[in-house]
Amino acid sequence: MTSAKDPAETTPESEDVSPKKKLAYGMGALPHEIVVTGMKHLGNPIFNITLGLSNSFIGAVYIIIRIWDAFTDPFLGNLSDNTRSKWGRRKPFIAFGALGSGLVFAFMWWVPKSLYGTAWPLFWYFLLLALLHYTFVTCFQVPYNALGFELSSNYHGRTKVFAYRAFFTAIAKFILPWMFWLTLRPMFGGDAMVGVKWVAGIGGAIVILFIIPTIFRVKEGSVDRAKKQEKIDLLKAIRLTFKNAPFRILVFLTFVTIFGSNFGLAMGYYINIYYIFDGVKEDGAFLVGLGNTVGFIITLLTIPLVTHLSTKIGKIKMLGFCISMLGVGSILSWWCYTPEYPYLQLVTYPFMVMGDMGFWLFVTSMKADICDWDEWKTGLRREGMYGAATGWFQKMSQAATFGGASFILTWIGFEVALGGNQSESTFLWLRGIYAGVPAILAVLGVIALKYYPLNGRKAAEIENDLEMRRSTSEAS
Repeated sequence: MTSAKDPAETTPESEDVSPKKKLAYGMGALPHEIVVTGMKHLGNPIFNITLGLSNSFIGAVYIIIRIWDAFTDPFLGNLSDNTRSKWGRRKPFIAFGALGSGLVFAFMWWVPKSLYGTAWPLFWYFLLLALLHYTFVTCFQVPYNALGFELSSNYHGRTKVFAYRAFFTAIAKFILPWMFWLTLRPMFGGDAMVGVKWVAGIGGAIVILFIIPTIFRVKEGSVDRAKKQEKIDLLKAIRLTFKNAPFRILVFLTFVTIFGSNFGLAMGYYINIYYIFDGVKEDGAFLVGLGNTVGFIITLLTIPLVTHLSTKIGKIKMLGFCISMLGVGSILSWWCYTPEYPYLQLVTYPFMVMGDMGFWLFVTSMKADICDWDEWKTGLRREGMYGAATGWFQKMSQAATFGGASFILTWIGFEVALGGNQSESTFLWLRGIYAGVPAILAVLGVIALKYYPLNGRKAAEIENDLEMRRSTSEAS
């Protein structure tokens, strides 16, 4: 990363969104993160490690729910774009989705004891509740993303909007890795199935409470233009979306980065519990939580820094730097994850956390720029469809990661019943995949970023042209 200012990336800054409005929008990221990733933090530890459901069944659940998303995400995104209600295009869906997903998340862990240790009955229970949960998540996630895309019209102002979101996302990422550890506390008798009811119940309550400021304090953007805009059928909306060249590049970046970084989330528990701590669940879960606490502190310190640097050297260069950090952290894990020095792995967290946080900050801001590109090409404001499309690819990437990780665990011979007595070959494959896959994908991401065309200069040209068109349209 160079420290020189890039004139193609720097544009005049303006505060077109008040701090209160940015704060209210950012607060919605806490419930958003809980419902989107909370199940992934508890799914394997509860259904596999605690209840004994096989990794193949769990992998199938993750894949099936993402196939379901292939239908619900685009439908909801286009429906949101075409909605013309007195409450707006986004907030009615956000409210409904947050309430539903918060309630389902709270109660999906109340597994009947008659299902403990079963195969097919437990699989169907997990699958049906997961499908219901992620249907509500779609109603929440897609319009919430769209709401953020349309708040600011300024190239760097958008990054500041999503910096507030990144702050509350960091709080969620601080809380979520502790959830399984909390379920094992003595106050619950060391019974994870008792503890998860309380932990998930509190999580569901947080979802409902923290979405209130977003719903009541954030005014939607593009409302007046949307009322005059023609409604678009779903197939046409999909075709227009995939014709967007910058969007296709960001989709590829999103896929490789999520696929890489989520291997840490999918396999981190297994490496810590079974390789580092010889099958002791409490110690492994504690270290996962501790590592993410270190990451939370680093995130709080670096959000203002990377946001400021992006205004000096540009979003594109900062995104490349963050993806590179993910690769470096992954490579270091080969040497830093060792039973002899368990806490040495904390060395990798500054790289992984800064890389992950920065990636989402800049990619999300750049997706908002793409909505301008889309209007410039098509004359339509379709933040909902882009919220759906980006959310869909994120979920597909996550499904490939978590579903793939579950099948990989089976393929390399991992068995929960063996505890810390897995074969040397199993541990070698586990460590190699954990370190190598994210690093390789990070390299591919940096290469793809070189072809991204929408820099600061181009974004400013597009915005000026759009303003002239709008003025002409209003005058006529």
